[in-house]
Amino acid sequence: HMSIIKESTIRPNHMIKKMNQLRKDDMAIFKSNSFITVNCPSCNSKKYKFQFKKSKFNFVECKKCLTVFVNPRPSTELLEKYYSSSKCMNYWAQIYQKTEKSRIKNIFEPRLKLVQKVLDENNFKKINHLVEVGAGYGWFCRLAHKNNLANSITAIEPSEITSKKCKEIPNINVIESTIEKIPKLNADVIVNFELIEHLFEPKPFVKSCYDGLKSNGLLILTTPNFFGLDMQILKKQHDSIVAPNHLNFFNPNSISLLLKSIGFKKINIITPGILDIEIIMNKINSNVISENNFPFFSYLKKQNNSNLLADIQKLIQKYNLSSSMLISAKK
Repeated sequence: HMSIIKESTIRPNHMIKKMNQLRKDDMAIFKSNSFITVNCPSCNSKKYKFQFKKSKFNFVECKKCLTVFVNPRPSTELLEKYYSSSKCMNYWAQIYQKTEKSRIKNIFEPRLKLVQKVLDENNFKKINHLVEVGAGYGWFCRLAHKNNLANSITAIEPSEITSKKCKEIPNINVIESTIEKIPKLNADVIVNFELIEHLFEPKPFVKSCYDGLKSNGLLILTTPNFFGLDMQILKKQHDSIVAPNHLNFFNPNSISLLLKSIGFKKINIITPGILDIEIIMNKINSNVISENNFPFFSYLKKQNNSNLLADIQKLIQKYNLSSSMLISAKK
């Protein structure tokens, strides 16, 4: 069963407008001449072709695995500066807190259920140690503890502001750091959500997750799927295709390649996204994309039938065509 949520309940229009305005101001710290050229973050190929430019950033597509990524890209130091001091990221924190109830109900509770389902499918009964990397405000950890997902739960969160929030949650171990700097985690399960797309270098991160797991341990992560419907249709016009926040856009094949290159096995991918159709319809309704160019969606708009839209979204989910992807992999 899938409840239809409105995009505006997690991303209020007026707040997103303001954030995009602030992001424009923040761009001053990014000088393209200081950017670093990289290979494909998935398969390390040097062969890629230019796709489009958005703000100061070039998006290219790997010729081998079709990962779309920002190249050249700001250095790790520059990204850290952006995340810790930019107006746009400070304002994003406000959006996040203001939409907390809706996010917990529409994103975090379903996410917990999905994780539970993946654990069941992999025969993980009682988990000793679960680690969340990039735990943010600790909302997932709090739910995981409430639902007895594991005997011990660790939140890894490098940001001082948000890790302080995690520390307010009872019974959660908090490490204020990045996983790359932590030698021995000994985790049965490591989860991270919407994280890998932000990283200057995804591979060392995935390697750290691998090293942090016990043998036969499970990694569960979510990230956008560039082959998903709304991203394929909106491309550059998609709100999530925005740098420097999002640097890496994988697809089911390319994220598998990356995980296999580290040594992960039994890779399984689903696309539990619930917003593809909603996002496309919102862009048509606000004239960001023209109805004339998308007759099928124009037709859907005229039908004005929310059950039809919900059913289409279910099919998109079922056949791995959503642009929100959940991956599990075993060590």
